[in-house]
Amino acid sequence: MIHLEILSSSDSLALGLYEFEYDYVLMGRSKKNDLIFKDRELPLRYITLEIVEDRTGIHLMVRNLIRIPYFFVNGKKISGSLKLRNNDVIAFGENKIKVVNFKKTKVDEDLGPAYAKFATEASELRFALDFIEEVLIESEEKGGYV
Repeated sequence: MIHLEILSSSDSLALGLYEFEYDYVLMGRSKKNDLIFKDRELPLRYITLEIVEDRTGIHLMVRNLIRIPYFFVNGKKISGSLKLRNNDVIAFGENKIKVVNFKKTKVDEDLGPAYAKFATEASELRFALDFIEEVLIESEEKGGYV
């Protein structure tokens, strides 16, 4: 379970608290994301937050899905991944997101292997769907229809 607060955004309606009942949050411009940002400069899939467990405990990890552009955590420039703590603030563009808290959710079935198999076997399909989505988003932003 991940609790976030959007502190600032180009979309004032997006401000407020968000609660995700699972251990993974995808952010970016795509309508398939858990948190969707309308900033034209952002990629479709930009940043993930994921609760991970290792020998030192349970952590919330932020990962940049692309090398450029970077993002900030508590004012520090990040490109790659970083472990987060409660009250850390992620910033990119006009957006600031505060980590309120997080707790690992117990899941009866691990879907990770199934998703990995799909991603490997259907990479061409994923590319085609991403391209179609990009065209639709661009058309929608221009006020046109495809």
